[in-house]
Amino acid sequence: LNWVFLGPPGVGKGTYASRVAKAFGVPHIATGDLIRAEIKSGSDFGAQMKSIVNSGKLLPDEMVQQHAPMRRVEEAVRVGGSGFVMNVTPLPPRPQAVELVRSTPLSLVLNMSLREEVLVEKCMGRRLCKHCGKNYNVADIYLPASPDGSRAAIVMPPLSPPPECAPHLETRADDREDVIRHRLEVYKQEATPVEDFFRAQGLLVDFEITAGIPETLPLLMPLLQSYAGAGRRAD
Repeated sequence: LNWVFLGPPGVGKGTYASRVAKAFGVPHIATGDLIRAEIKSGSDFGAQMKSIVNSGKLLPDEMVQQHAPMRRVEEAVRVGGSGFVMNVTPLPPRPQAVELVRSTPLSLVLNMSLREEVLVEKCMGRRLCKHCGKNYNVADIYLPASPDGSRAAIVMPPLSPPPECAPHLETRADDREDVIRHRLEVYKQEATPVEDFFRAQGLLVDFEITAGIPETLPLLMPLLQSYAGAGRRAD
């Protein structure tokens, strides 16, 4: 299986991709983690990335292509193997999406979504433990269902750190409300042509999240199971 997870910042695609990859016994490729590691390294290239990310903009494709670890990921994807689950950050531009489909037998592009007001709250609640490197989220989210029933209630309890991690938590510099909202707006503008392309290829599957991980995974896994073992290559 070769799966790509898409979705706006804060939707949780990395968390779900890592758990899905483990469940299916394939590698998890997290392009966003590689970029964050470069920023944290303090290199000149990482400083350029940090300046762009902290302003709420998405990294230019040329910059991502110049990043050596990202080039190694792209080579590994082309080579293939047992398969992979990849959550993509930043969103690939349409030409890169076209090339990915041509070079790799993708079987699924999962397009994850979550209401914008929840995304903002989730992003503002993200915390990273400097000691162990694990991610947590202190946001405690509850949105009632809409009166007409068109939107379900959203309940997401916090993913709280254990006591030993609490003193070491840090917040990402770009997880400010103004930056988050700008980043979401940019994402919406740039996501449409990419989503349209994957949809036209018969690869895109939309999945809306309305609850936390324990409630969502039992709904997501049967859907993914139906795509396991499927593969295709674009003409």
